[in-house]
Amino acid sequence: MQFNVPQFIEVEDKILGPLTFRQFFLVIIVGIFLMFLWYYSQLWLFLLVALPLVSLTIALVFVKINGRSFFSFLRSWIDYWRNPRIYVWRKK
Repeated sequence: MQFNVPQFIEVEDKILGPLTFRQFFLVIIVGIFLMFLWYYSQLWLFLLVALPLVSLTIALVFVKINGRSFFSFLRSWIDYWRNPRIYVWRKK
């Protein structure tokens, strides 16, 4: 008997064009937040918050570093700075 072996199980499914569900959800949440910010705040506050937030969202959705998503890279970078990098050998 022959069996079909699933391939590409680590690749997320694309639901809308090049976007995965997580990327699409992130874009929708940031868009809704910016819509409320535009409606309830002044222009200078909107621009002060929206420009960095939009650039971070674009980086999280589309940028890849060494074949890894920017989210994975950012998580590794934060873990690198949070955890100690000095290892001391203690003989027991």
